[in-house]
Amino acid sequence: MIHRCAVIGQYPLRFPWGFDEEDTQCRCMKLELAQRIMELHQCGITEFQVACDHGVGLYAAEIVNTLRENDQALRLICVLPHEGQATKWTPQLRDRYFAMLASCTDIDCISPYEQPDAQFSAYQQIVERSDMVLAVHDLSANADRAEDRALRYALEELKKPVLVLHPQKLTVQVFPQGSEKTNG
Repeated sequence: MIHRCAVIGQYPLRFPWGFDEEDTQCRCMKLELAQRIMELHQCGITEFQVACDHGVGLYAAEIVNTLRENDQALRLICVLPHEGQATKWTPQLRDRYFAMLASCTDIDCISPYEQPDAQFSAYQQIVERSDMVLAVHDLSANADRAEDRALRYALEELKKPVLVLHPQKLTVQVFPQGSEKTNG
Protein backbone atom coordinates (compact mmCIF):
# COMPACT_ATOMS: atom_id res chain seq x y z
CA MET A 1 0.00 0.00 0.00
CA ILE A 2 1.28 3.46 -0.89
CA HIS A 3 1.12 6.01 1.95
CA ARG A 4 4.27 8.16 1.67
CA CYS A 5 5.28 10.42 -1.23
CA ALA A 6 8.53 12.31 -1.76
CA VAL A 7 8.22 15.56 -3.72
CA ILE A 8 11.21 16.82 -5.71
CA GLY A 9 11.71 19.26 -8.55
CA GLN A 10 14.11 21.13 -10.76
CA TYR A 11 16.15 24.02 -9.42
CA PRO A 12 14.09 27.21 -9.96
CA LEU A 13 16.57 28.83 -12.35
CA ARG A 14 16.02 25.90 -14.72
CA PHE A 15 12.40 27.01 -15.15
CA PRO A 16 11.85 29.69 -17.82
CA TRP A 17 10.36 31.96 -15.11
CA GLY A 18 13.18 31.37 -12.58
CA PHE A 19 12.09 32.65 -9.17
CA ASP A 20 9.21 34.78 -10.54
CA GLU A 21 6.24 33.13 -8.84
CA GLU A 22 3.92 35.78 -10.29
CA ASP A 23 4.66 34.52 -13.82
CA THR A 24 1.60 32.90 -15.43
CA GLN A 25 3.49 29.68 -16.23
CA CYS A 26 4.70 29.39 -12.64
CA ARG A 27 1.18 29.93 -11.30
CA CYS A 28 -0.16 27.24 -13.65
CA MET A 29 2.57 24.82 -12.59
CA LYS A 30 1.89 25.45 -8.90
CA LEU A 31 -1.86 24.91 -9.44
CA GLU A 32 -1.15 21.64 -11.23
CA LEU A 33 1.23 20.60 -8.44
CA ALA A 34 -1.51 21.34 -5.90
CA GLN A 35 -4.00 19.32 -7.95
CA ARG A 36 -1.62 16.32 -8.07
CA ILE A 37 -0.95 16.52 -4.34
CA MET A 38 -4.69 16.64 -3.59
CA GLU A 39 -5.31 13.68 -5.92
CA LEU A 40 -2.54 11.66 -4.27
CA HIS A 41 -3.97 12.47 -0.84
CA GLN A 42 -7.43 11.35 -1.99
CA CYS A 43 -5.83 8.09 -3.20
CA GLY A 44 -4.40 7.36 0.25
CA ILE A 45 -1.15 9.30 0.58
CA THR A 46 -1.01 10.37 4.22
CA GLU A 47 2.58 11.66 4.34
CA PHE A 48 4.53 13.94 2.04
CA GLN A 49 8.27 14.44 2.37
CA VAL A 50 10.30 17.35 0.98
CA ALA A 51 14.00 18.22 1.03
CA CYS A 52 13.19 21.86 1.84
CA ASP A 53 14.65 23.36 -1.32
CA HIS A 54 13.64 26.86 -2.46
CA GLY A 55 11.37 25.96 -5.34
CA VAL A 56 9.26 22.83 -5.72
CA GLY A 57 10.06 21.60 -2.19
CA LEU A 58 8.85 24.87 -0.68
CA TYR A 59 5.79 25.05 -2.99
CA ALA A 60 4.79 21.47 -2.15
CA ALA A 61 5.31 21.98 1.58
CA GLU A 62 3.15 25.10 1.58
CA ILE A 63 0.40 23.20 -0.31
CA VAL A 64 0.54 20.27 2.13
CA ASN A 65 0.54 22.59 5.16
CA THR A 66 -2.59 24.29 3.77
CA LEU A 67 -4.27 20.88 3.37
CA ARG A 68 -3.21 19.98 6.93
CA GLU A 69 -5.34 22.85 8.26
CA ASN A 70 -8.41 20.68 7.51
CA ASP A 71 -6.81 17.25 7.94
CA GLN A 72 -4.55 16.84 10.95
CA ALA A 73 -3.89 13.20 9.99
CA LEU A 74 -1.93 14.40 6.95
CA ARG A 75 1.80 14.61 7.65
CA LEU A 76 4.57 16.79 6.21
CA ILE A 77 8.16 15.70 6.84
CA CYS A 78 10.89 18.24 6.07
CA VAL A 79 14.42 16.93 5.59
CA LEU A 80 17.02 19.69 5.75
CA PRO A 81 20.32 19.18 3.92
CA HIS A 82 22.02 21.23 6.68
CA GLU A 83 20.95 23.61 9.44
CA GLY A 84 21.98 26.84 7.72
CA GLN A 85 20.34 26.04 4.41
CA ALA A 86 18.31 29.25 4.16
CA THR A 87 20.94 31.72 5.42
CA LYS A 88 21.70 33.06 1.93
CA TRP A 89 18.11 33.08 0.71
CA THR A 90 16.17 36.31 0.25
CA PRO A 91 14.33 37.53 3.38
CA GLN A 92 10.95 36.65 1.81
CA LEU A 93 12.02 33.08 0.97
CA ARG A 94 13.58 32.69 4.42
CA ASP A 95 10.32 33.78 6.08
CA ARG A 96 8.35 31.26 4.02
CA TYR A 97 10.93 28.56 4.78
CA PHE A 98 10.74 29.10 8.55
CA ALA A 99 6.93 29.28 8.44
CA MET A 100 6.95 25.95 6.60
CA LEU A 101 9.23 24.40 9.21
CA ALA A 102 7.10 25.78 12.06
CA SER A 103 3.98 24.18 10.56
CA CYS A 104 5.34 20.82 9.42
CA THR A 105 4.84 17.55 11.28
CA ASP A 106 8.49 16.64 11.71
CA ILE A 107 11.96 17.88 10.77
CA ASP A 108 15.07 15.84 10.10
CA CYS A 109 18.50 17.23 9.30
CA ILE A 110 21.21 15.50 7.26
CA SER A 111 24.12 17.53 8.67
CA PRO A 112 24.61 20.42 11.08
CA TYR A 113 26.97 22.04 8.56
CA GLU A 114 26.95 22.44 4.80
CA GLN A 115 28.45 19.38 3.12
CA PRO A 116 29.27 18.97 -0.59
CA ASP A 117 26.48 16.46 -1.32
CA ALA A 118 24.02 17.33 1.47
CA GLN A 119 21.17 18.33 -0.90
CA PHE A 120 21.43 15.02 -2.76
CA SER A 121 21.57 13.17 0.58
CA ALA A 122 18.36 14.91 1.65
CA TYR A 123 16.64 13.98 -1.64
CA GLN A 124 17.98 10.44 -1.35
CA GLN A 125 16.62 10.10 2.18
CA ILE A 126 13.10 11.28 1.29
CA VAL A 127 13.04 9.03 -1.80
CA GLU A 128 14.18 5.99 0.21
CA ARG A 129 11.60 6.62 2.96
CA SER A 130 8.73 7.10 0.51
CA ASP A 131 6.58 4.64 -1.39
CA MET A 132 6.47 6.87 -4.48
CA VAL A 133 7.82 10.14 -5.89
CA LEU A 134 6.15 13.20 -7.40
CA ALA A 135 8.71 15.11 -9.47
CA VAL A 136 8.29 18.45 -11.25
CA HIS A 137 10.84 17.95 -13.97
CA ASP A 138 11.49 18.40 -17.68
CA LEU A 139 13.05 15.03 -18.50
CA SER A 140 14.58 16.41 -21.71
CA ALA A 141 16.58 18.92 -19.66
CA ASN A 142 18.28 16.29 -17.52
CA ALA A 143 21.55 17.41 -15.94
CA ASP A 144 23.75 16.29 -13.07
CA ARG A 145 22.29 18.42 -10.28
CA ALA A 146 21.19 16.83 -7.01
CA GLU A 147 17.52 16.73 -8.06
CA ASP A 148 18.37 15.04 -11.37
CA ARG A 149 20.47 12.41 -9.61
CA ALA A 150 17.69 11.85 -7.07
CA LEU A 151 15.13 11.29 -9.82
CA ARG A 152 17.43 8.79 -11.58
CA TYR A 153 18.03 7.10 -8.19
CA ALA A 154 14.28 6.70 -7.64
CA LEU A 155 13.64 5.43 -11.17
CA GLU A 156 16.69 3.31 -11.96
CA GLU A 157 18.07 2.07 -8.66
CA LEU A 158 15.02 1.86 -6.40
CA LYS A 159 12.43 1.34 -9.17
CA LYS A 160 9.92 3.47 -7.25
CA PRO A 161 6.65 4.56 -8.83
CA VAL A 162 7.19 8.12 -10.06
CA LEU A 163 4.81 10.78 -11.39
CA VAL A 164 6.74 13.32 -13.43
CA LEU A 165 4.92 16.61 -13.94
CA HIS A 166 6.38 18.60 -16.83
CA PRO A 167 6.68 22.19 -15.52
CA GLN A 168 5.60 23.89 -18.76
CA LYS A 169 3.47 21.39 -20.67
CA LEU A 170 1.73 20.29 -17.44
CA THR A 171 1.65 16.70 -18.68
CA VAL A 172 2.26 13.82 -16.31
CA GLN A 173 4.30 10.75 -17.13
CA VAL A 174 3.86 7.75 -14.88
CA PHE A 175 6.81 5.44 -14.29
CA PRO A 176 7.42 2.53 -14.43
CA GLN A 177 4.21 2.06 -16.43
CA GLY A 178 5.23 4.77 -18.92
CA SER A 179 1.68 5.92 -19.64
CA GLU A 180 1.27 9.64 -20.12
CA LYS A 181 -1.62 11.69 -18.82
CA THR A 182 -2.44 15.21 -19.86
CA ASN A 183 -4.12 17.97 -17.96
CA GLY A 184 -7.63 18.59 -19.08
